[in-house]
Amino acid sequence: MNKVKQSLIILTIVGTLVSCGNNKNTDQYHNTEKSNKQVKIYEQFKVDYSLNGNLLDVAILTDLPDDIEVLLTVSRSYWEKGNSSEFSVGYLYEKSTVGKLKSTQTISLDNNKWQADLATKQKDMAVSGLGFDVDKISDSIKIYAVVPFSNNPFPDFKEKGMGQYEIMFYLPINAKVETKSKYGNFQSLEKGRTYSVSKSTPLMPELNPSNPIEAKNKIKELPLESRITILSVKTKNNIPWYEVKAYDRNDNIVGTGWINSTALIGQELKVIK
Repeated sequence: MNKVKQSLIILTIVGTLVSCGNNKNTDQYHNTEKSNKQVKIYEQFKVDYSLNGNLLDVAILTDLPDDIEVLLTVSRSYWEKGNSSEFSVGYLYEKSTVGKLKSTQTISLDNNKWQADLATKQKDMAVSGLGFDVDKISDSIKIYAVVPFSNNPFPDFKEKGMGQYEIMFYLPINAKVETKSKYGNFQSLEKGRTYSVSKSTPLMPELNPSNPIEAKNKIKELPLESRITILSVKTKNNIPWYEVKAYDRNDNIVGTGWINSTALIGQELKVIK
């Protein structure tokens, strides 16, 4: 009987200890859960701006900490011919901190520079084989600010778009913009147009020579700034070949022949006429 009582007493003590241990762990869990809920909620993120002539003043209005990274852009959109997608050229691309961008940034909406930047983009894309002509240009300016997702402290960033802000205002470009690219795309030079080459370029005497060795000996090297007028375009092994009349930089005729489009890769093919 005494042994039974002793066993019961031991079981009771062990049960009490286990119960106390479980309560302690539960309390710790609740404390952790409470501490996780004590998160600062940020509620404001927008852009304030004012326009004076062609000078734009812009600043971020937010309650975010000063060290948070922000991307601020000011741009005008355009559309390419044959492409419904919207593209843009920027007046401002600033990746900085909240602390800096809370201070007013003054940007010149210089349309001459915007047009020059667009022309540069057309040239660079043409060199890479993706040249384009412009179909239309937006009459509005777009201001866009965003906190990059990697350090975005807004809990509703994905669901509600918190941490990003966009606003547009009407400001026509009020200038004649050259929409036709001043540079050719090496894969699609136009029949009847004349281009200048920016590198030494081989001119083949024939497209399909009966005697390749003899034809190779007749290849002419067109020097830098030579001009080529496109007479016709043929495809050989899925590669465009151009029949051309070639001129030197002084417009003296060099001859006619064929140029493989791959010889034009990476060249700035400026449109002469």
